[in-house]
Amino acid sequence: MNRWWLWAVGGVGVVILGMAGWKTFFSPDPGAALIVVVITGALLLISPFLLPHLEALMISADGFELRLVRQMARHGAPETARLLNNTELAEIAEAYGVIHTQLVGGTFYTVRKQVQDHLVTRAAAFASQRTFNPDEIKALFPTASGPVRVLLLGLMQGDPRLVDAATLTEAITVPVTANEQYQALVLAETNLRRFTEAERATLLAAVASADLGNDDSDRRKIVDRIKAAE
Repeated sequence: MNRWWLWAVGGVGVVILGMAGWKTFFSPDPGAALIVVVITGALLLISPFLLPHLEALMISADGFELRLVRQMARHGAPETARLLNNTELAEIAEAYGVIHTQLVGGTFYTVRKQVQDHLVTRAAAFASQRTFNPDEIKALFPTASGPVRVLLLGLMQGDPRLVDAATLTEAITVPVTANEQYQALVLAETNLRRFTEAERATLLAAVASADLGNDDSDRRKIVDRIKAAE
């Protein structure tokens, strides 16, 4: 089958991403509208590689767009899945998953970070308006994919009842992404005094031994603040 039109769409994605990057350079706070542009451009850019697989997924049982929600329900979080169904959060998380997988390397770091930060912000706002089951969030996290883990950490930022020391310890010790570790460190610093003495000791040990790679900025600053506050 002739796929020239896919490459044409990908070219449009390159242009859109270029425009978004130029706007971001002059605006440190891009806002939701620019995030949408970034997501659109990124998805168009990778469409020559993604769409052949996406077509097959859409033919299957119930469709691609709700796959993430169904996975949550199957992994023991039916209430969480019900609350997230028909919201933009699942769609943003799916988009982030595709972008994180396809747009690798330092060149696309800004794109990945913008989409993830938007996901966390929207999840926090949603959690402040809905009541999630803390037990489901705790049970879902260990087996969740990278995008879902970020989504769950965002929910925790909006509802402190969902914050769990064991979950934060795992996200800091064995994160799927560096940004996941960053979000967990933010939650650890904010909620450290809420935990029991044993939970706090375990979490502090995880913070002290966290593998930050070559990062010497945001994550390192949070780690230093947590250590100084002990």
